[in-house]
Amino acid sequence: MFGSWIQSHRQQIIGCLQELLRIPSVGEESCDPNKPFGEETDRALQYMLNLGVSHGCKVRNVDGYAGHIEIGDSDEYVAVLAHLDVVPAGTGWTYPPFGAEIHEGKIFARGAIDDKGPAMAAFYGLLAVKASGLPLRKKVRLILGIDEETDWRCMDHYFRKEPLPWGGFTPDADFPLIYAEKGILHFALSKPRDSVHGINLYPVEIIGGDRPNMVPDSCRATLIVSSQYIPVFQTTLERFCNEHGISYTLSEQGETKFALTVEGKSAHGSLPELGVNAITLMGKILSQFPSAESAFFEFLSSADPEGSFLGIQCSDEITGKLSCNLGLLEVNENSVRMVFDVRYPIDRTGEELVQLVQQTVRQFSFQLDVLNDKKPLYVPKDSPVVTTLQRVYEKLAHQSSVPLAIGGGTYARAIPNAVAFGPLFPGMEDLAHQKDECIDIEHLIQITNLYANAIYELAK
Repeated sequence: MFGSWIQSHRQQIIGCLQELLRIPSVGEESCDPNKPFGEETDRALQYMLNLGVSHGCKVRNVDGYAGHIEIGDSDEYVAVLAHLDVVPAGTGWTYPPFGAEIHEGKIFARGAIDDKGPAMAAFYGLLAVKASGLPLRKKVRLILGIDEETDWRCMDHYFRKEPLPWGGFTPDADFPLIYAEKGILHFALSKPRDSVHGINLYPVEIIGGDRPNMVPDSCRATLIVSSQYIPVFQTTLERFCNEHGISYTLSEQGETKFALTVEGKSAHGSLPELGVNAITLMGKILSQFPSAESAFFEFLSSADPEGSFLGIQCSDEITGKLSCNLGLLEVNENSVRMVFDVRYPIDRTGEELVQLVQQTVRQFSFQLDVLNDKKPLYVPKDSPVVTTLQRVYEKLAHQSSVPLAIGGGTYARAIPNAVAFGPLFPGMEDLAHQKDECIDIEHLIQITNLYANAIYELAK
């Protein structure tokens, strides 16, 4: 129904997405009340809102926290929720992470698949519906947030100022659709640093990770090693890392001072089993040496994706196993602080998991601080939103489908009666939060058509 219009605007879709991807919209704290998440996230929001104006849509910027692009005139509306902020680029990219270069039919950039590419596809899907002139019973809003990768303050603020929609979807997960999402619990464990230095080895500082929802791909330790122990340290380090396939670099910073960097593999925090946690590897290495904090390093080395080391492993029949990502570590001369990202089944609560963690780590005298707790999402499979979107997917993808449950957290849980719908098709590799994130151009055009049909079917 909308395919011809979308194909005729193919180059516009590609060009506008490249321009959006070149904005390095990593969120940051800001003192400007009109740009609460920093200059670049605001620039990305302004870009999209200006694009909406240029195509004759109604737009609103809600105090710099979020905005929307709207078509239709009714009171009730369908929402498509997308986000324009991105996680830090990380290292090891083949192409510039904010260059939006095209190679072999793919656009490479941080945010290409999470979530700027799908946001642009939804925008042009909205324009395709608008251009068709078909009547709509409900108006449609593409709501654009810029704090999804951290604390969702954008959505909290937006819906304090704007009414909730009838329902809708977010283009930020998988096809055919996501009807259940695990709860998301972020918490920190911290304590004062032990004052007694190790006899032979003392870590002055350890830094690992960029965000709680990213498996850390690098961890760096600054170590003081007694002069007589240096040969043993270097030999033991080399042997242990070779035996366990650990990639590391060691450089001298002084006569007895060394910088040790351990490399892992990044992955989305909801799928920690797909990555290699560099913080855990650092714990494994440091636990090989006698020190005053060997029990703590053993604790780091035992961190597992199921959360058994914290005593919280569990599962249910709908969303499956709990996942646990040790995403951040900061050790300085005064204190230790770790931040965890836990995705828990829909039959559990964050409160009971916190109690279990406190019991397990009591021996370390950690202070536990809950940073946020997003409740699980569950929309019945026979709901109008689920049945409509499933029908659209099956018609255009030419295949039967079964709704999915995931550990990822999407904007769908920000509003009632909403699910995640794409952008990844079954079997596609998920490059979100990884180096060389990209979107295939044919995939981009295909999902634009899917989103146009989904918008029309929900709003008609």
